[in-house]
Amino acid sequence: MEMNPLFLERLEKVRKTIAFENDSVTTCYMGSATPPAHMDVTMAEYTRDPEKGLDTLLGYVNEINDVAPVDCLNFGYMLKPNVALATAWLSKITMPGRELPENSLWQVLEKKVMQDEDYDLVVEKGYDALFEKVLPQVIDMREFQEFIQYNRENGARDAEKYIDACYPVVTASMISPPFEQLCGARSMGQFYMDCYKKPDKVKAALDVMQPAIVNSAIGIAKAANGIGTWVGGWRGASALVSPKVWDKLVWPYMYDAAMKLIENGIAPIFHLDQNWDRDIERFLELPAKTCILNTDGMTDLRNAKKKLGEHMAFMGDVPSQLLATGKPEEVSEYVKRLLDDIGIKGVFLAPGCDAPANAKFENMVAMFKTAVEYK
Repeated sequence: MEMNPLFLERLEKVRKTIAFENDSVTTCYMGSATPPAHMDVTMAEYTRDPEKGLDTLLGYVNEINDVAPVDCLNFGYMLKPNVALATAWLSKITMPGRELPENSLWQVLEKKVMQDEDYDLVVEKGYDALFEKVLPQVIDMREFQEFIQYNRENGARDAEKYIDACYPVVTASMISPPFEQLCGARSMGQFYMDCYKKPDKVKAALDVMQPAIVNSAIGIAKAANGIGTWVGGWRGASALVSPKVWDKLVWPYMYDAAMKLIENGIAPIFHLDQNWDRDIERFLELPAKTCILNTDGMTDLRNAKKKLGEHMAFMGDVPSQLLATGKPEEVSEYVKRLLDDIGIKGVFLAPGCDAPANAKFENMVAMFKTAVEYK
């Protein structure tokens, strides 16, 4: 298909930003659950009807773009969060309009679904054996098949909608590292205990799971001709685990995933929730100007800039609470101070982690308008 020149211009700007060659801030939309309230759609409708959900997302971004240009989306519409997130975390996700009220946000149901003996199952029979045992405990498998079928039949059409709207989508696939998946399947408290009581058994399982997880994400990104792939960092954050656990069970797998992506021409997007200050310098181990650091407001972005310099691009970092409860003037001031401190080169201006469901529309506009006008 013939692509709109504006789409190609924005796509090139994304690539230049990763390489620190951009001449202005790159505005990047993030807000999986933000559009429904403003667009007068219930959260249940938004998550239940993929066509309506995608059109609602694009309509919302278009309204922002009419006032302040949006250069890209970090990720597209999340089809069936209860399926997408269950496969990433091996946990049950409760949904609006089902277990929850119509306008509630989807929620992770914390419960141990992986038993002690399942570590041996992974090591002896592979990742697929664990996946096939655990997944039916956290999701209706008919819905999982519907999810696969929808993507197969409508993925290309939906991709064209982003292209026609002139929004490159930076993230083409997601890697939920094995540490994160086991943490979801075992439950957080139990898995942290496993990391101390039987670290070698945990590591043996991680070693088996890693190639399957990474290779799947690479295949999806290549099929989509994508720019980047999320490498998730949630419960493996520096603030949540000891240096000993982090060095042995977290970082080696994030590093390996990133290197495999880079070898395949895909930019790793480190989505880092919680605080990663303690270990931020470890990201210098990766090749320069190939990655994006996507923080959520808890990692000190100014300190990260001081430590990492122009080694990797930054995505963020307007706090969710400010977008939800602040005033446009406060949002604008935050953005100005942030850009004063970290500069514009290699910067994707975006919400920290993700804009919340209750973000004020005027604050979303103020965030991007300030970035576009920043000199």
